Amino acid sequence: MEKIVKQATLADQAYEYIKKMIITGKLKPGQELPEEKLALELGISRTPLREALKRLAVDALIELRKTRPAIVAAFTFQDVQEIMELRRLLEIYGLENLSKADQQPVMNELRKNVERQFQAVQAERVVEFMDLDQEFHSFLYQSHANNRLKEMIKGINSGGSRAFLLLSDTAADSSKKAYGEHLSILKAIEDGDIDEAKQQLAIHLDNIESRLLKYISQEEL
Repeated sequence: MEKIVKQATLADQAYEYIKKMIITGKLKPGQELPEEKLALELGISRTPLREALKRLAVDALIELRKTRPAIVAAFTFQDVQEIMELRRLLEIYGLENLSKADQQPVMNELRKNVERQFQAVQAERVVEFMDLDQEFHSFLYQSHANNRLKEMIKGINSGGSRAFLLLSDTAADSSKKAYGEHLSILKAIEDGDIDEAKQQLAIHLDNIESRLLKYISQEEL
């Protein structure tokens, strides 16, 4: 029996379109998103557009305002430092629970993921890479017994910090760097060296922070 292919709704399409515009820098931090203008440009009514904007707000890509148009999220040095501090604390700790029994299924998932990352990097499909980046990090702690910890990591990594990676430097360049860092983490896990995997994850997160701070510095010039 063939599976039914779910068709993308108008809200889904609007969400993906606006997200791509933000990630590729065509919509800049602080730029307003007037509903009437956006709906007209996309050829849809305001109802699916508002649903898309709510989803983008959950992803911390935009900020909703009560009496004024939503704006593309802007991030400060403090935002970056606070988010990356939490990511280091939670994600590195989460990796400690990756026992030898859990490593094989995780490695299979990670290998498939990085193969798709490579394809996305080669084709400069930065929106696809962003989703794969989030998935990669989720695999690192998926076997952790602490469900609340997993939810906390998911919340932080699915918010603004996920977009930071692709907004820094250029989208394509940041994707390529992150892909290489992911390979180093995967190799350490394949070698059964969790301490090395934690070190490589720490380096990766430090590099993300450096790229983000560099991006913000350039934007403020």
